[in-house]
Amino acid sequence: MAHNILLKIAAMTICATAGVGASPAYPQSSTGQITVLYDAFGKTSTMTKDWGFSALIEYGGKRILFDTGNNADIFAHNVEAKGIDLK
Repeated sequence: MAHNILLKIAAMTICATAGVGASPAYPQSSTGQITVLYDAFGKTSTMTKDWGFSALIEYGGKRILFDTGNNADIFAHNVEAKGIDLK
């Protein structure tokens, strides 16, 4: 249940920031992507599980890192396991 709530918060973050700095008065046609990097419930075997949540939100050419994880080493491992470049 907490995982669903956190995904909803991430989705609201996307919606809230999608219009920031956008000049067109119509919705953008690009698709968004949410990559979960840290959680306790995921099924990906290459990722280390721990309490907390982190997701990389990509939409409209912008990237937002939503991070409430509590272990930097686990976060770094999961970022590498997913092949994500945070630069």
